[in-house]
Amino acid sequence: MAQVEQDERPAGRDETAAAGGPAAAGPGSEPGAAAAAGEDQAWGAEARRIVFDLAGVGIYKSSPEGRMLMINRPLARLLGYAGPEQALAELTDVARQLYVDPSRRRAFVTALQRDGRVDDFVVQVRRRDGRPLWVKQSAQAVTDAEGRLRCFVGTAADITAEVEALEALRFAERGYREIFEHAREGIYRSSLEGRQLRANPALVRLNGYASEAELLAAVGDIAKEWYVEPGRRAEFAQLMERDGKVEGFISEIYRHKSRERIWVEENARLVRDEAGRPLYYEGTVTEITDRKAHEAELWRARLSAEDANRAKSAFLANMSHELRTPLNAIIGFAEVMQQGLYGPIGEPRYLGYLEDIRGSGLLLLQLLDDILDLSKVEAGKIELAEQPVDLAEVAADCLRMLSSRAGAAGVELAPLKAPAGLPLLLGDERRLRQIVLNLLSNAVKYNRPGGSVRVCLASGVDQSAPGGEPAGGLRLTVCDSGPGIPEAELERVFEPFVQLESSARAAGQGREGVGLGLPLARQLVQLHEGSIRLTSRLGEGTIAEIRFPAARCLPALARREAAG
Repeated sequence: MAQVEQDERPAGRDETAAAGGPAAAGPGSEPGAAAAAGEDQAWGAEARRIVFDLAGVGIYKSSPEGRMLMINRPLARLLGYAGPEQALAELTDVARQLYVDPSRRRAFVTALQRDGRVDDFVVQVRRRDGRPLWVKQSAQAVTDAEGRLRCFVGTAADITAEVEALEALRFAERGYREIFEHAREGIYRSSLEGRQLRANPALVRLNGYASEAELLAAVGDIAKEWYVEPGRRAEFAQLMERDGKVEGFISEIYRHKSRERIWVEENARLVRDEAGRPLYYEGTVTEITDRKAHEAELWRARLSAEDANRAKSAFLANMSHELRTPLNAIIGFAEVMQQGLYGPIGEPRYLGYLEDIRGSGLLLLQLLDDILDLSKVEAGKIELAEQPVDLAEVAADCLRMLSSRAGAAGVELAPLKAPAGLPLLLGDERRLRQIVLNLLSNAVKYNRPGGSVRVCLASGVDQSAPGGEPAGGLRLTVCDSGPGIPEAELERVFEPFVQLESSARAAGQGREGVGLGLPLARQLVQLHEGSIRLTSRLGEGTIAEIRFPAARCLPALARREAAG
């Protein structure tokens, strides 16, 4: 402990003299020398006061009982006081007024009394406004000549930021450890050379071991002992060197202890030191064996479906060839007999039968064509013979072709409504005619006696244009006054071989056709980069709307050039 020879009270004349001040000068002393010594002493005291207040740390003197006896300006302000005077006036019991935990003051005093000195004593204190902060104290006990404890002199520095940063680090470490210990994915750290450094419980279990130590001892070289495919670890390292990370790195590995082969997905990064030198890899491992098995099953199913589709296409092509030949013969002979090329038919009723034979043959031929076309579209084997097409002429021709059938069904076909100057459509005329015929056939077939069908053409709306502004597209609509389609069934009618019995019954029709018209129409429209949709009201009718984009429309000038 440090000792003092005098009281702690401010030095008076006697003490000053004892220290060699003016009072110590004898009768023979020079007055000038005494004055200079006094000035030196005064300047020394002032210098100590300046240093005391300008120090970068808090400095204090306190009594063993807890009263603040001296405090410099930095410490007073740190504790929330206006200055040393206010702090000395108010701090009469530092254990109660400053220490968040008063027992820490008792521990501090006990250590000073026992050892005479305390270094780096960390404690949480309370500012004058109640806000807590952390300080680090170093102090020394001061005694008098007889060894009696007089006071404590020490320093205090604010370390709140350091303590909070350390606590945040500890919290992060606890959080990381909890994740490390309880994650379902394997977490690892491995050396650049391929040695396992850390493994969490999930990775330990994945490899068939009971503890991390057992796994680390067993795996010596990841490249040779873990990956099934030779060179896979080298690919991993190359990606790390290039990108600093790997994502979705899928490999087949050995479940190390049992040597069972499984599939895993790795996501990892390369960790570097402050100088940028590579240190190690760390990442996660997720087993995806079930996913890979499912993918393999899907792949096999796709191959099987492709084989089945090829077989279907081959069957349809063969069926078409085998059926077309006799059908053409039946239709041809029926026409020969109808025309009486080799003599008249004696019985008039036979002429009606011949017409039925010819009509049925043509219907079967059309059905074969539809089946083959749909099969080709689905297989991506239809190529459009594109040229500028006048869609208005195509629609008018289709109306003429169906006029007899509509008349027989008691359905009125309204004249085509199309404004002048519509653009030409870049497309396959035969396929466009097929689209319109299919829509018109449905509109007539699923109508009622006395009903009507209207076909309209207009400049469309280009859905790809900002705001959907008109941009020279084409819109074709076919409207009927039939019984309508339930809203829930509007998408189903685009499925192959689907026919709605409710619509057929309401229209008084049987199950004519096989349900290929709308599916084929949609596929052909999409080949022309267009779209088709149905809207319907039960009891009022159905509207089929086709939109072709502006990119496929040629301006009216092109119409004149094409005509010329």
